[in-house]
Amino acid sequence: MSQHRLRASAPFLLGCFGAVLFLVAIAHHVNEVSLIDGVTGPVLAVALDGLLALGIVYSGYWVAGTDLPTEGEWTALSWSLGGAVLIGGVISATVLVRAFEGRTIAEPIFPVLVATEVGAIAGLLAGYNNARARADARRAKTISDAFAFVNTLIRHDLRNDLTVIRGYAEAIAADLGPTANENGPGGPSVVVEKSTEALDRIDTTEAIAETLLGEASLEPVDIAGITAEMANRVEEAFEATVTTDLPDEALVTGNAGLRSVVDNLLENAAEHNDADDPSVHVDVTTDSETVRLVVRDNGPGIPDSRKGTIFDSEPGDPSGSGLSLVGTLIDAYGGSVRIEDNEPRGSVFVVELPRAAATDGCGRLAGAVGSDASPWPIRPVSRVFNRPPVTVAAPIGTGSGNTCSGTTATDTGRCSR
Repeated sequence: MSQHRLRASAPFLLGCFGAVLFLVAIAHHVNEVSLIDGVTGPVLAVALDGLLALGIVYSGYWVAGTDLPTEGEWTALSWSLGGAVLIGGVISATVLVRAFEGRTIAEPIFPVLVATEVGAIAGLLAGYNNARARADARRAKTISDAFAFVNTLIRHDLRNDLTVIRGYAEAIAADLGPTANENGPGGPSVVVEKSTEALDRIDTTEAIAETLLGEASLEPVDIAGITAEMANRVEEAFEATVTTDLPDEALVTGNAGLRSVVDNLLENAAEHNDADDPSVHVDVTTDSETVRLVVRDNGPGIPDSRKGTIFDSEPGDPSGSGLSLVGTLIDAYGGSVRIEDNEPRGSVFVVELPRAAATDGCGRLAGAVGSDASPWPIRPVSRVFNRPPVTVAAPIGTGSGNTCSGTTATDTGRCSR
């Protein structure tokens, strides 16, 4: 029999091992009946070691029905046999010690059988859990590798395609001049706007993934600029009036994932607003150490019973998953979020984040010389949210270098690496 076929027969071998133990138990206790008066004792003994042996027989059938790979089934068998040898061997050793001492041992086979069967079952459970953990780890790695590949594909190929599309649209808009959008909402400026939004979402998705994995490099981000942009988008997408009270700049310690935080809070306030005249007001204030983002709405409000769990993901609740992401990201940024009641109705979401030091145009700390002046790796995310329009002569591919005044489709208004 080949090694592969032997490993594939692990459940059958496990069942056979249990059957052998059962036959040994039956033979031993049948012999006991002829040696002692009465059958009650042997019957009770069979009920113990016989049922344990049958449990091992059934475990072979059970292992075969699991989704463990062949290697996992073999692991379960190996651990079961190892447990039987270990526990049964220890009890057998105690019997041998007593025999060596010259003591009379009335009936050693029964306790050795029970110990062997208990060891086999314990080893089986331990081996199954070990095999399951290994299989889950391999599956998780496969899924992780697949997501990493897709993420790389989106970040690279899709980003390049969108960059080319935006470059062509900008070139067409420049050629058409003031008449670029006279043909309705399908003009080139809309293509530029939507492709830019898609590029921003790619950046945001990348930042969120890095943050959730604990691999993010936090940096100064202008939450005031993000809020102004998200407020305009939400007001266009929903039938709600969105007003803002924002400073010129409010830098916090975060990354591009902060866009998702603001977007989810504003969308949640507008989408679920059932007022006759739905309105959302957002303001950003700063002090020496903290930046505070406050989102107020006149919607139905949030019951007290849900305020403590609203940031936990709830299956089937789209807003719940979005707010769960909000809570996770804010925790990663070292901030906090709480919910209060608005007057006369509605909710108030209060987000507090650590204030970051001011930066120059390329994400360096103001007045600093060299990278050592910054306590964290800095990339100027804030410039992504306040990108000035730049006309390109023709669509081009991915830019290179480390510049803050890019005039290519890739470097438009960004500090690229």
